[in-house]
Amino acid sequence: MNPVAAKVIKWLALLVVICLAFTCYAMGNASGAIALVILGFVFEGAFWLFGHKLFSRKKSDSSQSQTS
Repeated sequence: MNPVAAKVIKWLALLVVICLAFTCYAMGNASGAIALVILGFVFEGAFWLFGHKLFSRKKSDSSQSQTS
């Protein structure tokens, strides 16, 4: 797969996860459903973990290219 296409797919997946988190938070707060709020927490956690993984790869790749 093209490296640019792979990066675009990762960013789109990250965007989808944060949108799901916001949607679950909004629906859970409006309806009083605790399960939706908890699901929002799960999606937000996935967003931060996935986003951190995406950013940490970027930094490690650039630091290796500078030392070579």
